[in-house]
Amino acid sequence: MMNNTEIFGRDCLMDLPVSFRVIGIGEDTADIIETVKSYGYDCVEASVITNPYGCIPTDEDKLVIIVARDNESHANTIAKTFHDAGVLTLGLLDDADFDCFDSVVLEPIYTEYPKFIKAILQPIATQGMIDYGFNDLKTNLADTRYFFIKSVTSYGNGRVAEAVDFIKSALTSSNLIKTIEWISIFLYFNRDGQQPLAKQEITALSNFVSDLPKNINVIWAAYPDDSIKKEAIKFSIISAGKDLGNG
Repeated sequence: MMNNTEIFGRDCLMDLPVSFRVIGIGEDTADIIETVKSYGYDCVEASVITNPYGCIPTDEDKLVIIVARDNESHANTIAKTFHDAGVLTLGLLDDADFDCFDSVVLEPIYTEYPKFIKAILQPIATQGMIDYGFNDLKTNLADTRYFFIKSVTSYGNGRVAEAVDFIKSALTSSNLIKTIEWISIFLYFNRDGQQPLAKQEITALSNFVSDLPKNINVIWAAYPDDSIKKEAIKFSIISAGKDLGNG
């Protein structure tokens, strides 16, 4: 078992080609699928499905994210096919059958789904300064029942410490911290930023990891993201655990 000081490394880009799929169930998800396509990730296929019986996994599939606004029975049917084939199967929907998924989002807020999907895909579809690969995501989310995503963007002096405090408050105020088993932490920065990452900012991140309960397994990584304003950083987490919903 890993402790929360261990770091896991790169494997996504080294393993290409891979297949990460985002499947929207029904035309009501078309706007989300179009947003996912706009991210431009080479190893991601996004599509809207109206017939659940024509959607089957391939040997190349490693990850599928199932998105549904309604049509939960169709979503569960498709998810079970992928899950039974050994594909990491994640759900963004209400009323999921947990036997059909590895993990389902704890707070199914439809308007947040594009952000949730990007938070999952960006680390495994882009190159990092400290990388995070698909196997890291699978370690974090396989058979965990629930996952939770939170992100914050912060600016100026003390931006990392401010972002860390925000995330820490979100976890402790909701008691999620008591039921987290795995947590992935991502620090995004603009490589052309007016305020380059400083050593003390990485120290603030390291201190956050050190202060987490010792039973939580941690993976963390850092990525350039030129879509972020030059004076900003984005701090994002994906946490998971079988009892997360009871927090």
